[in-house]
Amino acid sequence: MISKKILVPVFSVVVSGAILLGGGFVLAHAQTPNTPFSGLAQAIASKFNLNEADVQSAISSYRQQQMINRQKMRLDRLVSEGKITSSQESAILQELATIKNQFNSSSLKGMTQTQRQQAFQNERNVITQWAQSQNPPINPAYVFPFGMGHKGGWNRTHLTPTP
Repeated sequence: MISKKILVPVFSVVVSGAILLGGGFVLAHAQTPNTPFSGLAQAIASKFNLNEADVQSAISSYRQQQMINRQKMRLDRLVSEGKITSSQESAILQELATIKNQFNSSSLKGMTQTQRQQAFQNERNVITQWAQSQNPPINPAYVFPFGMGHKGGWNRTHLTPTP
């Protein structure tokens, strides 16, 4: 088990780097080759004499929790603006958790660009069908994290709430 004395400095380094270089981009690409932070987990592990897999796990967990927090804040704002109800917010959060399990991003690594695009389109179709099946229907753009689809966002015809 990693001690708290070590985790606090590790998280401080990760958070500082994320803030300085664009937050989500840095953490999302922390282990992608040819990026400024491709060796982040390895560097932190070496510096603090930690297991690299544990550091990568901590980075991934932190990134995932931050994404969940941002989604919740976005949905809270939609509730306060009257665009969705609090029960719809709960339903959206549940559906996002289900979709996350159904469409695992690690499975995309072995796919071609065309296969990834098809997987994203399948995910979009599942979300759209789910949103339209709700009573009352939910705007599908509200279900996607940050109100957007994958790479390029929603077609403008999807941005208006379904009657």
